[in-house]
Amino acid sequence: MSNAKGPTRRHVLQAGAAIGGATLAGRTVWAQAKAPPTKVLDFQTYADMAKAEQEGQFVFYCHENEAGTAAIVDAFTKDFPKIQGSYVRAQTGALYSKVLAERSAGRYDVDVIQLSDLAPAIDFQKKGGYEIYQSPEAHAYQAKYLSDPPGAYFWTGVDFTGICYCKSRVPDADAPKNWKDLLDPRWRGAMSCKIASSGLQFVQWYELRKLYGDSYWTSFAKQLPHAFDSRVQLMDRLARGDDKVTAVGEYAAYVLYQKKGADIGFVAPPDGLPATPLVVGAVNRAPHPETAKLFVDWAMSLRGQKFYQDNLNLIYASIRDDAPPMLTGARLSEFKLLAPTDLNDYVASHDEFNKVWSAMLGL
Repeated sequence: MSNAKGPTRRHVLQAGAAIGGATLAGRTVWAQAKAPPTKVLDFQTYADMAKAEQEGQFVFYCHENEAGTAAIVDAFTKDFPKIQGSYVRAQTGALYSKVLAERSAGRYDVDVIQLSDLAPAIDFQKKGGYEIYQSPEAHAYQAKYLSDPPGAYFWTGVDFTGICYCKSRVPDADAPKNWKDLLDPRWRGAMSCKIASSGLQFVQWYELRKLYGDSYWTSFAKQLPHAFDSRVQLMDRLARGDDKVTAVGEYAAYVLYQKKGADIGFVAPPDGLPATPLVVGAVNRAPHPETAKLFVDWAMSLRGQKFYQDNLNLIYASIRDDAPPMLTGARLSEFKLLAPTDLNDYVASHDEFNKVWSAMLGL
């Protein structure tokens, strides 16, 4: 441990009914304060601030890269210096497996978890993994960006991917212009992607299979892509020229490396950019419950959302109704996004994705 456009509500309801995501029988729901919420800094919270400061600890599980995860915890604890933060960082698949294994062993170590995929978030809700907390900041979010029923989790932002390329090795005129261009033999052995535990990689596989069929990924496998855990690894390799292109060129990572002066290009294929929400929720039986509430409110607030959008290790587009533009000046609505709409089918396809992707990578 270290210190430190999407599915409609109708689709979410259908998926919840299919896999039991809205089942709360026998659950303990955090009672809402009878008193009005308290204004803390520039946002509202139902957390008991005296108890939160007495707890003095915050444990965050997050899919994000190391620098991004540390930045989130540091920003929160900087705003609340009497609370000491720590975190566990792993890709969504590995992180979800970890928290399930801990709970099976009777360990409840985490306060808040952030995942990069709706499928495990819905499954975790089904298993009673989240506490139900109705944040006073939830008013600024459309219902489709909240769990059903509300209070288990919310979308703290959206991550989306295009194609990135090393400009010192690939002239702009020769760069891939669309997803099918990645199948050109010129990229064989010189292209990267993510491992199967990545939520964004799962979405990309799912959406491009819908567009182009299974044959697309069969052909992609013949390109012998290099797979890595983190977007930092993908971009570092492009910046050094180790790879010519990456099939998972996250917009946020591209912006970060542009700021660093890396000679990397970004392509937004006209068919659309695979996108996944960043899903945040307070965990059932959190060891520091008041701090967990406080973090959810902070992350939902305009203050927290501005941080997620502006921090160079994150740069995630906010879907809060009153969110300002991203650091780049762009808004999420300016991009054509590809995100699962049939969550029943999406969730059901996860095992197939793991099998196909692991076979492709020789695992």
